[in-house]
Amino acid sequence: MTKILGLGHSHIVAIAKGCYELQHEGFRLGGAPLLSRFLYLYDPEITPTIAEEGSASRLNARLRQIIDEERPEGVVLSVGGNEHIALSVTQPKERFDFILGAEPELDLEPGAEVLPEAAIRETLREKMAPTLATIEAIRNETAAPIVCLEPPPPFPNSRILECPQEFFRKSFDPKKLSGEMFRYKMWRTQSALYREVCARANILFAAVPTEFIAPSGVLAEVVWGADASHANALFGRRMIQSAAELIEPRLSDGRQ
Repeated sequence: MTKILGLGHSHIVAIAKGCYELQHEGFRLGGAPLLSRFLYLYDPEITPTIAEEGSASRLNARLRQIIDEERPEGVVLSVGGNEHIALSVTQPKERFDFILGAEPELDLEPGAEVLPEAAIRETLREKMAPTLATIEAIRNETAAPIVCLEPPPPFPNSRILECPQEFFRKSFDPKKLSGEMFRYKMWRTQSALYREVCARANILFAAVPTEFIAPSGVLAEVVWGADASHANALFGRRMIQSAAELIEPRLSDGRQ
């Protein structure tokens, strides 16, 4: 058996479903059957995820124990992932936009104030601070290969309008809804921060397959989940397959 341990928040559900489907079909990793266990990081048994120990912060003691007991040959992470949504789903009256350095040709919203990309990135970095700290804390507790899975891109506005209660506690003005291209750029900015922590912590990064990103930058309908934030099991399957491709060359011998 080749054992992987999955850790994450809400997006880990689709990843786990896709992984279990693959296992049922006899998926093999490193020449041996895949075996997996997934943990939801909001489980009370392993919260808070990071705890103070003396003068330092460290991964939750129970979670460290589970990692030691499982002895996984690979770890997949789907930590956080919705921060970009929280910061971009609506716009204030004075709308704003920014030029994404990696894709400067993308359209700007007409009439919007153009802010520096750095200002957007650092605001998002602050929002993601617990997520990024968790990823690094997990890296510090295992020598196994770790793959950080890119969260799904944003959903189209039409889908958000179908599920307004997911984002708004009260009624809202649809005119305040952000444009899809703006939210795509926010997602790309978030992904760059994931890539940054991965490069620093020797963690592999699995990007969303291009066929799951529609031309407008939103999540392709074929992998929509039941709401307007999360993908489905097909998305999970593909992300696990991508993670397996990254982990396999780094596996040690001796699996049965």
